[in-house]
Amino acid sequence: MPAQKIISQWRILQPIHFVLGLLILLTASLLLWQHYGMNLYLRFDPGNFNKISASDDRDNNGGKSIALISVNPKYWRLDCQLNKGHRTPYCSIDFDLSNGTQGIDLSKYTDITIRYRYQNTREQVNLVMVNFNPEYSIESDYRSQKFTEVYLPGAAGWSTQNLKWHQFNVASWWIADKKIPPKWTNNEFSNIREIRLATGLYPELSNIRIDLAYIEFRGKWINNDTLQLLLLLLWGGSAAFWLITELRRAMHALQRSNQRQQDLENAQLNLQKTNQLLTERSMRDPLTLAFNREGLSVLLANEPPDSLLSIIFIDIDHFKKINDHYGHGIGDQVLCQLAQHTQQQIRPSEKLIRLGGEEFLLLCQHSCLAQAELLAEKLRLSLLKQDWPSEIPLSSSFGVAERQTGESFEEALHRADLALYRAKAGGRNRVEVAE
Repeated sequence: MPAQKIISQWRILQPIHFVLGLLILLTASLLLWQHYGMNLYLRFDPGNFNKISASDDRDNNGGKSIALISVNPKYWRLDCQLNKGHRTPYCSIDFDLSNGTQGIDLSKYTDITIRYRYQNTREQVNLVMVNFNPEYSIESDYRSQKFTEVYLPGAAGWSTQNLKWHQFNVASWWIADKKIPPKWTNNEFSNIREIRLATGLYPELSNIRIDLAYIEFRGKWINNDTLQLLLLLLWGGSAAFWLITELRRAMHALQRSNQRQQDLENAQLNLQKTNQLLTERSMRDPLTLAFNREGLSVLLANEPPDSLLSIIFIDIDHFKKINDHYGHGIGDQVLCQLAQHTQQQIRPSEKLIRLGGEEFLLLCQHSCLAQAELLAEKLRLSLLKQDWPSEIPLSSSFGVAERQTGESFEEALHRADLALYRAKAGGRNRVEVAE
């Protein structure tokens, strides 16, 4: 017995143990993978990238500088003759990263490494990321793109700089010239169309040379912030799962104690539904599902004697001939179709009763004589248009009466029956109103 109890408890806790164990394993795996793997790598060097060009200030504001670029297997070389003319003379090496109108998303990288050589140690070179965003950029205006830059020092020989995105700053001249609102003045690297390595802000007017070996971008498929959020969600989900499981266990005992009472209540409710169904069936005609005479008695018992009530007698013309010629099976189909169609045409307060054979009665609660006459005429016309079994041409006659003040239902019914008799005597397929 104790062994069975231990096994039972172990089976209850097993899902929780499984989830927690899986979560611990997944957490350790993600941390190790993120640290030692999950690497993103992008490199531009002369061996793998050729969409590169040189630019200078000659195309705007009177610039006269001249830039030439050459390539060898290990680096690109920019030879620049800076001449007076532009307010800030410059030359640059330009990397075209666009593919049609789309650039490259560099925001998923976290580390940037650039290896270059610029012999003038008193000056700087300018590394620029050019981002296109339709919120502020225009295709026809190159300078409408966001220029985000960092200045790098000159070096006596080859220099390798390791950078982070937070070391870049949006160019102040771009913000001022384009009147950029504050919400767009932050760094943005999601659609970089061009990378530029340019001369510094105030270079000497002379012949200069800049060599560029490569630019590398490194990152992780899942960065640290995203991984922390993911792990938080995993642990939070696990805690929520445990709490829900414990709550379900605590509620299970209460549910078992209430189950027997609930079963008894359900049995009683089912018995009531069964009795109600049997009562309903006893009030319905089994063929057409319209109310029968017993159902009519129940309806009248619930109807105040002085309430507004109109009666429509419905009788299928020449129904006996239909039975004699087509058989009782077709006759039954006609009765069912008439009942079904009539039920679709009337309101919930109007009740259809089959008195027997082809005779039907329509109780119109809260309807005056004129309203009942309109309904009868509507039914007469719609029944004429019905597609009856075996393409039988079928019509119906109607007698309409309104219960008068102090008049019993039976008296009003008799007057409706007389009106129906006049409709049949007058040629059938018509509506007659009781006198």
